[in-house]
Amino acid sequence: MKKLPASFYLQILLCSGLWGSAFPVIKLSYANLALDGFGEQLLFAGTRFMLAGFLVMLFCRRRVWRSFRDAPKKSLSWVILGQTFGQYVFFYYGLRVSSGALGALLIGSGSLWWVLLAPLLLKSAHPTGSQWVALAACVLGISIAVYAPGAGSGNVAAGTVAFLLATLLGAVGAIGMRQAAPGFGSRSITAISLSIGGLMLAIVGSFQWKTFVSDYSWTTLGVTVYLSILSATAFAIWNSLIERYSVNVLSAFRFMIPLCGVVESAIFLKTETVGIGIVIGGAIVVVSLFYMSRIEARIER
Repeated sequence: MKKLPASFYLQILLCSGLWGSAFPVIKLSYANLALDGFGEQLLFAGTRFMLAGFLVMLFCRRRVWRSFRDAPKKSLSWVILGQTFGQYVFFYYGLRVSSGALGALLIGSGSLWWVLLAPLLLKSAHPTGSQWVALAACVLGISIAVYAPGAGSGNVAAGTVAFLLATLLGAVGAIGMRQAAPGFGSRSITAISLSIGGLMLAIVGSFQWKTFVSDYSWTTLGVTVYLSILSATAFAIWNSLIERYSVNVLSAFRFMIPLCGVVESAIFLKTETVGIGIVIGGAIVVVSLFYMSRIEARIER
């Protein structure tokens, strides 16, 4: 494998920092914007992603409709239902019932799903013995983190299941992006996924639209705009990387997302503490994923 350019690492760091900030921002939004009901929270997510999709469309010109019309429907459905709709139904529920730090760590488990699903759906190489060891270490780290996540963690069991399902669906969406993007452009597919997936989230949460409208404020609008710009930027960059690099290579570098998310949650969420399980388990997960990235680099060469 050719040496990865510096721009690759800068884009990974930018995506990780942006996605990491989403955990404390969304948790703070729940409390400060009075978004108590799950329907309200899905409406909040839906408006965020629809706006993000429209922002990405501004840079796509006329290719969005052609991509929607001609892209393989199976792959496009995986992206919409996996990367946006399904992933964020479980993601927002997980943040509703548990902590931002736990969510940030468990989101890193998406790398595990990628490595396991890619050979089945993309016909890529199966994990090597060293990769299986790294995967087992990740599972151990997650187990330790879940056992002692710290104060303010809420319903740890429900949150863990929700976050793991979110990452599973996100991995399926990423594989769909890998299949659809080469012929139709990652930016257009991203715009479609965010817009339609966001609309679906809003429809599912619409049973609480009256409460959502009554609680809406300029602060809610500001947070929505920030999260929309975050999503548009991070997804556009990440999906562009998916288009150019192998899923396995990118899955290895996802270790930066839980690292940034845990650190940013610890800084901004004063009602939560990072327990010894998050510290030890998180360290094991990050080291394991970094080790997996080194293995993948050697294989690609």
